[in-house]
Amino acid sequence: MDKKRLPVGVLIVFTMFLGIVGYLVASSFVRRGLPTFEPSAIAPQPIDSDRIVSDTLTVDARDQSRWSYVDFDHRSVVLPPDTAGWDLAFRRFHVIASGGIADLGAVGFESVMHAPTDGFVPTRLASDTVNPAIDRWYDYSFLSHLLESKHHLYVVRTPEDRYAKFSILSYYCPGFSAGCVTLRFTYPLAPSEKR
Repeated sequence: MDKKRLPVGVLIVFTMFLGIVGYLVASSFVRRGLPTFEPSAIAPQPIDSDRIVSDTLTVDARDQSRWSYVDFDHRSVVLPPDTAGWDLAFRRFHVIASGGIADLGAVGFESVMHAPTDGFVPTRLASDTVNPAIDRWYDYSFLSHLLESKHHLYVVRTPEDRYAKFSILSYYCPGFSAGCVTLRFTYPLAPSEKR
């Protein structure tokens, strides 16, 4: 009686397939060491336009149905009806600006001392409002299902024609709850020396 045997190639491919499936399943349960931050208190500071401030701010952007606003003049998240002077707004992973945003790329935070003269992209108002300069500030991992900052440096031009530099440090609240966008910023940033 002749027994049929599976070809060795089929066994190798099947073993590799099981290994890949096992790796993908195991990877989906692994949490990476991303930083998490509590949302910052809403505490607008008195305006002192001459004082340069470098700080961090965590915006609670977990609500998909509303924007959360940042006003750099007040160094704080601001809530309606006090949003007239907003500079950036966040809704989940979406970021828009009331002025324009320039993406300076993956450069060191301390290496930029002046705002660029050009490259500011306005927010595009549509059914899905976006700012193309910062639309993809993150890398998404299909294995961990987490968003991780590309650590680009951005400069926002405010409606008052002032500048802030910022970079996104994290997107997570404690417990890896998504939507706590943490910024490192310096405001005001000096205008370009080339003007």
